[in-house]
Amino acid sequence: LWYSSLTDTTGDTTAPTPSTAIVGTENFYVSQTVNGCESPRALITVTTKAIPAAPGVTNPAPYCVGDTPSVLTATGTSLLWYSSLTDITGDTAAPTPSTAVAGAFDFYVTQTVNACESPRALITVTVNAIPAAPGVTNPAPYCVGATPTQLTATGSNLLWYSSLTDTTGDTTAPTPSTTLAGTTNYYVSQTVSGCESTRALITVTTKAIPAAPGVTNPAPYCENVTAAALTATGT
Repeated sequence: LWYSSLTDTTGDTTAPTPSTAIVGTENFYVSQTVNGCESPRALITVTTKAIPAAPGVTNPAPYCVGDTPSVLTATGTSLLWYSSLTDITGDTAAPTPSTAVAGAFDFYVTQTVNACESPRALITVTVNAIPAAPGVTNPAPYCVGATPTQLTATGSNLLWYSSLTDTTGDTTAPTPSTTLAGTTNYYVSQTVSGCESTRALITVTTKAIPAAPGVTNPAPYCENVTAAALTATGT
């Protein structure tokens, strides 16, 4: 016979199903009857534990495609990681997101306290695409000593470099020198959503000033003699 307390006078032949709606402990009592004689009541204590809060999480800073990602982290106890809300079995090892493809990728994590698992906290990992290189056009060739114009490119958040191996770009576009004849390479990238593009090449050509053409003074003329057209050797 089942009782809800030691003082209940009437027992129930149907075993109760405890409620788990409220955190706490609940006592139940049960006796057995043999040959018409009822035994003392045995105590059954049912404990209902609280569901812990979801673990603390922070979305990582956005990655660019190809970046080296870090293992995800969360603050909590006995963490379990899931790749979706419908996964049944969690993984105790925190995942390392992939940055091979651009997009937004969701991960979920719970904590377990007193054998009770929390709701799943969402971590979204964003991977941004690498933008195309900015649009550039090589300027028309200069002559030595000509006044040069500052270089230009079409793009966002431009960074200028003097070589492919420079690690730090300059936000100010360079103005090429025309002091010496030759070609000089400049490079420029654009940055979109925190991701820097490949570097576009701009080649500036400075041409030498040619020598003056070869000339010879004509023989002296006499007054009123028919003169010939002057000549010079050059291009």
